[in-house]
Amino acid sequence: MSKWKKEIILGLYFLLICVVMGLNSTVIVEWLNKSLFVDFSMDTNFHVNVSFYNGVSFVFLIFLIMYAIFGTFIVSILMTNLLFGALVFANQIKVKERNEFITFKELQTIGSPKELLSFIDVPIGIALLIIISVISLLAILHFISKGISKKINFQVGIKARVGILLIALIPLFIIITEPSIYNKYVLKYKEEHTHNFNPVLRAQRNGFIPSFIQTVKPNYMNKPADYNKKNMHRINDKYTKLAKKINEKRDNSLNHSQTIFYLSETLIDPMTLPGLIKNETPTPNISGMIDKHIGGRMYSQYIGGGTANIEWSVLTSFSLEVFNEPLSVTPYSDFYVQSKNHHTVLNFYQKDKVAIHPYTAHLYKRRSVYKAIGFNDFLFLDNGIKHTGKLGTHMRVSDQELHKDLLRVANDDEVGLIHVLTMQNHSPYTGEIPEMDYRPEINFQVYPEKESKGLVNYLQGLRASDEAIEQLVKKLSSSDKEINLVLYGDHFPSLFRGFEDQFPNDQLHETPWFIYMNHGRSDGGLKLNGISPIFFTTVLLREGNYYVTPFQGLMDELLDQGVKRIGNNFVVTDQGKVMDEDLENDILEMVDDYRSIVYDALFGSDWLPDQFFTFDK
Repeated sequence: MSKWKKEIILGLYFLLICVVMGLNSTVIVEWLNKSLFVDFSMDTNFHVNVSFYNGVSFVFLIFLIMYAIFGTFIVSILMTNLLFGALVFANQIKVKERNEFITFKELQTIGSPKELLSFIDVPIGIALLIIISVISLLAILHFISKGISKKINFQVGIKARVGILLIALIPLFIIITEPSIYNKYVLKYKEEHTHNFNPVLRAQRNGFIPSFIQTVKPNYMNKPADYNKKNMHRINDKYTKLAKKINEKRDNSLNHSQTIFYLSETLIDPMTLPGLIKNETPTPNISGMIDKHIGGRMYSQYIGGGTANIEWSVLTSFSLEVFNEPLSVTPYSDFYVQSKNHHTVLNFYQKDKVAIHPYTAHLYKRRSVYKAIGFNDFLFLDNGIKHTGKLGTHMRVSDQELHKDLLRVANDDEVGLIHVLTMQNHSPYTGEIPEMDYRPEINFQVYPEKESKGLVNYLQGLRASDEAIEQLVKKLSSSDKEINLVLYGDHFPSLFRGFEDQFPNDQLHETPWFIYMNHGRSDGGLKLNGISPIFFTTVLLREGNYYVTPFQGLMDELLDQGVKRIGNNFVVTDQGKVMDEDLENDILEMVDDYRSIVYDALFGSDWLPDQFFTFDK
């Protein structure tokens, strides 16, 4: 065969390969997208974005790498299909079991076959037999293909294969190092700067490959300028000494009490909005608790969402405002499961820790997160929640019913911490409570009459919550045990979106909170407004005269210095927002130390020892 004929045939051969692999890659992309839906069933009317159908180029690059390695088409396409077929299978299982899709970091589990096999009911022996059989079959096909190519004198030389490998690796390297560029300009992925409450739903709209690429190199938080091992050792030494000094004046361990962290869904004090309601407040008992005990107003940057972010801040004492885009970062969904450090307020308790949420466990990766941080049990609908009654025509489990499950758990002396998230006042606000005596009088000069029906329903729900909380406090007050109740609202309801100009500054971003300690321990306690939820544990430890960890020693000192919130380049005090350059040196050092601690725990090397966050005395 002449040289030019061979070159023509080789060119046609590669053209055929490109056509076949193009079609094959399209099918792979389609099945990867289907794997985002339970049982691969996608509703034909489901709205998807332009990027949903893109990703063929990424699959094709993987095939070229396989072809460069094996040198035969049949083995390369089979290896590519096996690789992506396994990804389709694994992703579908994860979506079905956890409502999560596989991220780039989770590819590390390839090195943990035992963990992977735990998701499917296949014995290790059978799995190994299947793998060996597949490898053997591929090896046989590889040698047969090589033999045929050699016999007809049609082989792809080593130089050509090296060239193909470079052609594939160079763009793949660019994709790995600059994923956002590939996503934006090639896959047409439009990054959403909104709260990511359901990562699977977002992936279902954008497609698997664009969503997967988005997880390659996210920049959630800038690395602090002074972040290094030596500085982290300094921080550990400094606040270990501070904690020892604080603890010399305290005489109680939080482990000896039972604490309830209670997130009341969409709880607000509407009386803080000038002129909104003409008659009495729907939350007189909650307001009374704040006046008589420890409490005030908490800052929340969210309206109509962000529940998981606020609870994460409460449990970790880590500020959401240190992130680059606080409104679009969702720690539970985005990175927290994979973080090296999972120390939270749970570390104060040697007794059991229980989470209660009368709703689905699918959102926000809660099951994975709760397991990582040490909850012994998680009660949710269809898993431990026994009381599911609702108010009137409301859709959600009522607070009154939830409290039955809460008190049932609290009666167990082996339970030290209870983390509760209510659902009663979650949107939509179409449900009514016909038997409710309280009816708010809305000022239609402040709130549009045509939209007021939902607001009335919501405010009646608040009154029901207020009454249920009053009864709960009465139950706790009569307990022989030392019980702490930390109660807070997570955000304003979606009913107030678009009213930022009418209620400026932080009027739509401050929700009520209080700490009740039975046996008179919280009477006439501390009052704080505008504080971040990161300080709830700090206030609890201070007011209860409980021992602190080195980390909470820092938090206590920051609170002493009047710091209420911590951002990426500012803090908030009674004087308002103060930029770093305007802070006193000693306060700035503590704030920088705090940011380094957060970075080290979430994205850094986890240089701080466990003892920095734990305490046992």
